[in-house]
This record gives sequence, structure tokens and C-alpha cells, in this order.
Amino acid sequence: MIGKTVLQYRILEEVGRGAMAIVFKAEDTVASRTVALKIMKEKLADDTEMLYRFEREALAASRLNHRHICQVFESGLWQKRPYLAMEFLTGQTLSERLAAGPLAPGIVIDIAIAVASALEASHSVGVVHRDIKPANLFLSANGDVKVLDFGLAKVRPQPRPVDSPTATVFITRPGTLVGTLAYMSPEQIRCEAVDGRTDLYSLGVMLYELATGELPMRGSEHGPTLPWGLDPIVTRLMEMEPKKRYQSAAEARQALQACAAHEAYQRCGSRPAVG
Repeated sequence: MIGKTVLQYRILEEVGRGAMAIVFKAEDTVASRTVALKIMKEKLADDTEMLYRFEREALAASRLNHRHICQVFESGLWQKRPYLAMEFLTGQTLSERLAAGPLAPGIVIDIAIAVASALEASHSVGVVHRDIKPANLFLSANGDVKVLDFGLAKVRPQPRPVDSPTATVFITRPGTLVGTLAYMSPEQIRCEAVDGRTDLYSLGVMLYELATGELPMRGSEHGPTLPWGLDPIVTRLMEMEPKKRYQSAAEARQALQACAAHEAYQRCGSRPAVG
């Protein structure tokens, strides 16, 4: 594929390969920019479930425009294979960063604020990510944080005209377990209806892991006290019952920002910034 042109995209190099798709660094010859071109593997072009996931990611992306969400410029079909043309990022995923050990407390809280802000934006347009984890968060070379991969997102249908029948169905298959088990909320594991609070549970699990290098024990006290006053925030994010968690990403973001401001004041110094 290297050197080949796919529609308006000239393939420069392969940068990633997963179970579903291959990601290339490519030149958009029309817009004169470098993009990440994600193309479904040819052998999966007739796989209904994989096509469904790709379609869901494209639909979610069409609603999202936020500095902490990887931007999708275009989606479509090429030789019966779906593709996404996305913002090209340089850096590493947080799962790759974790291989070097826990992150500094200031970095953890900055990441938390950035992700909560991204979730606030996605939830406001009816998109629940459902797979928040270190592998789906990218720390760019300039220190910015980006949420990736909305392929498992729950997407609320767009509002219909007032004289149309009320739509209550989401693009989700009932009774289907989706997500990554270690980060999933109890209601998500039980295949129950979920809302934005399931992402907040996953955010709590991930923050604990970023701060300690370990996953918390489900259904018990999560372990050592976290730095920077994060302990009560993570505890509330990880409440087993959704009604006991923060009720919105905005509420979680505000708590995190208050925590950051308090700690910065107490220390009388600055902390490393992320985006």
C-alpha cells in the first residue's frame, strides 16, 4: 500500500494494525495536510459486526468537535471497505506511557480534567464512549490529550421533527457486552442500559491506574491513598451505583479543577500542564 493513492490520500507509511483495521500515515492531496487513514481489513469487508462498529465510529465522529477528541475529517467507502480520515497525532497512548510506570500526580490530574471535558462534550450530543481506558487515550508530543476510538460508542438518534414518532432506540444491540472488562461499570457488565455515568466509572478506574500503575480491586476499597487529593474523587467516580457517582462529566470536571487549584495553592508552585 505504501505509495498508493486511496481516493485523495497518498499512503506514506503504515503506523498501526489492529484486529479490525490498518492505520496509515497519508497525505491528503486535496486539503494539503497529513492524516491518519484508518481502513478496514479486506477480509472483514463482509463482516456485519465489524461494519457496524465502523459505522458507529463514523456516526459518533460526525457529531464531535473538541480539542481533546481526535478529529475525524471524513468517512466513506473505498473498494467496499469503510475508511476514516483522521487527525494525525504523534506521541503515544497512555497504555504505552504506563509501561514506564505511574505518571506524576500533576500529569494525572491534568489528563483527568482533559478527559472529563471531552466526555462533557460527547455526552452533550448524545454520544457515550463506553470504552474509556489508557489504550484509547493519546498523549501527543506537545503534551495534549486526545480521546480515541468511538467504535463502541452508544449514539443517541438525532432529534426528529415534532410531528414524528418519538425515537427511543439507541445504536446498540440489546444484551451485548461491549467494552473492556477491567474498566467497565457494573451496569455495563450486566448489559443494562447505560448513560454518561458509565464513562465516569471507567474514568475513575483509569485515573487510579495512571496514578498507581495498578488496576483497582473491583467491589472493594481501591487500595492506597491517591496523591493530590484525588482519592475522594476517584472513589466517587467508581461508586457501584450510578446515582452515587458524579451525575455528569461537567460535575466531575469541576471537582477535578477544584482539586487541582487547591493543590497548586497548597504547594505554591506550578505543575506540569497537559493541553
